[in-house]
Amino acid sequence: MGLIIESGTGTGYSAKVNSNNRLTTQSVTVSTEHSINHSKGKAFNLMFSATPTNGTNPFLYFKNTSDDDICVERFTLHLVANEYVDVKLNDTGTPVDGTAIVPANLNTGSGITATGTFQNANAITALSGGTIVQRIYHVSSAGEENYNFDQDIIIKKNGVLTMYIQTGGTALAGVLIFNYHEKE
Repeated sequence: MGLIIESGTGTGYSAKVNSNNRLTTQSVTVSTEHSINHSKGKAFNLMFSATPTNGTNPFLYFKNTSDDDICVERFTLHLVANEYVDVKLNDTGTPVDGTAIVPANLNTGSGITATGTFQNANAITALSGGTIVQRIYHVSSAGEENYNFDQDIIIKKNGVLTMYIQTGGTALAGVLIFNYHEKE
């Protein structure tokens, strides 16, 4: 006698197997991002803008202070000239000269606020180190593009993400798209 898969709702129905020995199912699937936003209310957009003064200091500082991991999915960037942006992880130091920005929750019924330190400025100082994990080239004149992190970027508690521009003097604006993942 083989294994019988039965309904978990107490109806007594068992799963059907077709003539090709395949389980017959009807299911509904959603992306992880949708589930986190809809069920947990922990999806956010962080809007930022700056005219970075140089390529030495970051224009965006993002630190996770939550016990939950942050998954950075992608960002949108609007630049008015050719430029490139470096995304770095784990700069160290205490940011100086940044202005606090508040991420917007993408679920109107959630009421949850993002836990972390989020800043932008023309030049955030007193940071060093870190590792470049992505270099985004914007090779057209004024325009907006979406950039996806193919592997996503995971920011653990106290982890830091910063963004730098190559030369400076170029106005920019953007949205960093992220959500919180609870440990399972």
